[in-house]
Amino acid sequence: MELEKYIQQHKNEFDNKKISSKIIIPFEEKLKKKLHQKFSKRKVFYLKYITLAACLILGIFIGVKLINQQEIKRILMANLEADSVGLRLEGIYSFSDDYTKEDSQIINTLIKILHTDSNTNVKIATIDALLKFPTNEKIRKNLIIALEKEKLPLVQIKLIKSVSFLREKRAQKPLKKIIENKQTFPIVKSNAALAINQLKQ
Repeated sequence: MELEKYIQQHKNEFDNKKISSKIIIPFEEKLKKKLHQKFSKRKVFYLKYITLAACLILGIFIGVKLINQQEIKRILMANLEADSVGLRLEGIYSFSDDYTKEDSQIINTLIKILHTDSNTNVKIATIDALLKFPTNEKIRKNLIIALEKEKLPLVQIKLIKSVSFLREKRAQKPLKKIIENKQTFPIVKSNAALAINQLKQ
């Protein structure tokens, strides 16, 4: 309203052919101010809607991503718990490829597979998957427990190499038991002896 009032007050000067510079300068200033105000209001208005639209798109994107992640996890868990060896292996390899962060539910399932599965290939793949998180204390402890109880020679060798790789000194006791056990395969014994020497260094 300030600009309109100014024009009304100086109507006569604007009607003349020659306008005084005293009138022009403050008029220009007021005109610029008025235009700037209108532009700023429009800018804020558009920015509000652009921000709102961006937030909405981001929200949709995050929502879709979360749904996809949940679906991937659901399929993975179904595979890990499947009766089929092929599906269990598929689930383990999928975990190895897709997961960079620890997921306690999946890790617990893998630990269960490590202790209870009867298939050599599944157990070896499970050990590899668990070794993705070498600092996880639960994984380290369960690898030692598995080493104490495991009877399958290839799995025993994989576990021996794993505890050696982890520099897990707590594994020395079960390694000695493996060496002392008369039923242990010679190749398993030699791997156990080598691991003990490495852990002592």
